[in-house]
Amino acid sequence: MWPTNTHATTMSTMPYQPPRHVLEVLQRIEYEAPLTADDPRYVDTREARGSQRTLDRLARKFGLLLSTGDFLPPTKKHVLFFGHTGSGKTTELRRYARDLNGAQRFLVVEVDIGATLDHNNLQYADTLMAMARSLLGALDAAGVHPRSSALAELENWFNERVLSSEEGREFRAEVETGVQAKTGLPFLAELFARFTAAFRTNVAYKDSLRRVIRNSFSQFAEAFNTLLRDGEEALVAAGKGRRVLFMIDGTDKLRSEDRLRFFVHDAEQLLAIDAHVVYTAPLSLKYEGNLTNRLDADLVLPMIKLGERDGSRCAAGARAVKDILLKRADRSLFASEREIERLVEHCGGHPRELLKLLKLCCEFAEEDSIDARTVEQAIAQLASEYRRFLEPDDYRLLAQLDRDAIHAGNDERTRRLLYHLALLEYNDGAWRRSHPVVRTLEGYRLAAAEQPPQRGAL
Repeated sequence: MWPTNTHATTMSTMPYQPPRHVLEVLQRIEYEAPLTADDPRYVDTREARGSQRTLDRLARKFGLLLSTGDFLPPTKKHVLFFGHTGSGKTTELRRYARDLNGAQRFLVVEVDIGATLDHNNLQYADTLMAMARSLLGALDAAGVHPRSSALAELENWFNERVLSSEEGREFRAEVETGVQAKTGLPFLAELFARFTAAFRTNVAYKDSLRRVIRNSFSQFAEAFNTLLRDGEEALVAAGKGRRVLFMIDGTDKLRSEDRLRFFVHDAEQLLAIDAHVVYTAPLSLKYEGNLTNRLDADLVLPMIKLGERDGSRCAAGARAVKDILLKRADRSLFASEREIERLVEHCGGHPRELLKLLKLCCEFAEEDSIDARTVEQAIAQLASEYRRFLEPDDYRLLAQLDRDAIHAGNDERTRRLLYHLALLEYNDGAWRRSHPVVRTLEGYRLAAAEQPPQRGAL
């Protein structure tokens, strides 16, 4: 399961009050900490994103009609959930998990790659071990126990292929001293917990274990599928759910080469598991054009809109971003409403970019107040981060995209700009705009001067 946000736990015991001191704001900003489903800082952004039907679409992909409860799931389905890095995919998935979990729906099994494995060096073997660990733990926690024969198949694979191998000798000694008192489901859950931990902490050992899994993958996949089928039957019998749904978070943060290997080269190994799975994925992957058709790859979490394609203002988006900001910093910290509007305007509707700007404001503020000078310093500092990797041709492309919002470019340069957030996508890919702070850079202004007048900008 995903870890509980410590601030949310503290705040849930008393009425929530946004921080009123810049140092307190600074201490509470966490880029990598998604919100729990009941966090008081959560802001409903569905209208602002134009994504009211995203959850409905996701549920239908897995055979669930939320409006009626009709349930007709496919045998298996592997869905990629795309979105800009930091756009709120994990926070939204947590909300989705709450809505999809239930006796007449799914037992949702959440797997946080960042907390469980090393997303800087991830392969399918690591992920499948983490999925097995999380499934065993979730079944145990729900009081649902598959038949011993289903557990035995997975345990036999472990004994014959892992513990009996030369590579597994070190791990075998650890198991013999650590978990031999347990049996059945608790034993397997502990076994896979230790196995997964080895993938995270021991690089040399990890390569050996991956080789063992790769050489015996067919047997593992068969054992995993047997356990999954039997576990789902036990779920139904216990009235705890009708199918298992895995939500894999953190796979959107993979490095370029790891992302290609995981979602493209090793896709068949992932698909060998007869499961219902959601993987978070970076938006740039959607445009690389080399995904297998067996991966369902059309679901995107849209960005929060601050404007429409014709240049008009999106009131719902501006309101949502403002609410996100004022949940992190009390209104009294801002010298005027104008400072709030400037931060909203320059984040581009991207939640993490908003938090970056707020963090910079707290670092630059000379006193316990965020004034106009502080905000402009924060905008300039964030813009400088983009200046470091943007090239002259990048500015020209961004200016062109801002002039023609439906420009359909999908070359390597465009994908790189999407990945690094210099280019932001709205309305589920219907149109794009450059990041507002990029537009403050001289390189962009020079490129824009070469283009015909813009029709409007966010």
